[in-house]
Amino acid sequence: MVFSRLKKRRCGQIRAVDFVVSLFLFLLMLSQLILIIINVQSSIRTGTIGTLTYEELDIFGRKLLFEEGDTNWGYLQKLPRTFGLADSNSHSLLTLDSAKIARLITGTFLPISPVSGFDMYDYTTLKETVGLEREYDFKLGFYPLLEPEITVSTSDFAQVKVTDTYNAPISNAQVNFFTIDLTNGDVISEGSTLTDSRGDTTLQLSDPTRNDPKGEHIVFIIVEKGPLWGMNWGFHDPTSETVIIGSTSTTAVWGGGINTSSLLITDRLEETPDSHFLSIIYQNSTSCYFNKTMDLSTAYEGNETVSIPNEGLITFFSIARINDEYQVGIGTYPSILDRDSTSGIFYQVFGELIPNERIKSMLSRLYPIIVRGTLMRCQLTIWRR
Repeated sequence: MVFSRLKKRRCGQIRAVDFVVSLFLFLLMLSQLILIIINVQSSIRTGTIGTLTYEELDIFGRKLLFEEGDTNWGYLQKLPRTFGLADSNSHSLLTLDSAKIARLITGTFLPISPVSGFDMYDYTTLKETVGLEREYDFKLGFYPLLEPEITVSTSDFAQVKVTDTYNAPISNAQVNFFTIDLTNGDVISEGSTLTDSRGDTTLQLSDPTRNDPKGEHIVFIIVEKGPLWGMNWGFHDPTSETVIIGSTSTTAVWGGGINTSSLLITDRLEETPDSHFLSIIYQNSTSCYFNKTMDLSTAYEGNETVSIPNEGLITFFSIARINDEYQVGIGTYPSILDRDSTSGIFYQVFGELIPNERIKSMLSRLYPIIVRGTLMRCQLTIWRR
């Protein structure tokens, strides 16, 4: 009898312990879920202050990203009566027109003179066109979802690590390597590799010096995994002071769609160069990469129309030698806009519209968008003064 009671008591104790352990595990999982939800919400709604509501941000975002605006306004110089970035030829949500994004960027403050043949948008008028009241401001960013890092060693090995925007490694991503000779604008395809489970890959460059024994070239990578993509570059000689690349250079280059199969690439320099090349890398419908280089001689401005495929990424480089320095501007189509104006890579829409101490409320939201068959992120920030 005693043994039977003891056995029942032990069974009860075991069940009680099981219940406590199960409850602890459930609470632990619940706390992790709450943290995940908080993190997701904070990534969607950042910097909430005061009276601006999420619904106001969503209404404005839908007007900007879901509506098409006037027919073909992305290919016109004038500001449309109705404004929207959606692709009129698409039936899916959040498919944006690359020409409209390019026209939006053309309306920004650029470091050099305005593009020939394009009218600059007036920001105040544009806000009125999209129905945004005077006390509001907004900012847009368009970014790739893959973020590769590249390091070129002295032994000519290019090491790459690919992560997503949340710093998680991306395996089996294809990394395409190119060497760009700054002395003549030549683009050399070095080959492709796949990343491992840690998102890492390495390639030895075939002959990096080529025509520039001083190492005056850059290594450029395009990373792709399905519709996801990213890009970056590295220097053969990271200590070189003769190569200035990105928006820190005195070269501004950007592209706008003339139609679905043609692209106007314009680059402008601050002064007449000793040499000037425009180099282009693009992918055709069979997933093969092509490139072309145009010698613009000593022209300080280039306006070149090139044929492009209907989908995919186009990357272009303005390479100018000025006073024994290489000034390299980089542009993309679909266009990339910086989330951080200090990063010195690509342009930020509407120039330096930075919230200040007079801001009463601010919200930001991320939208996954498709442009030219590629998947990007759109970050829309709106604030009330």
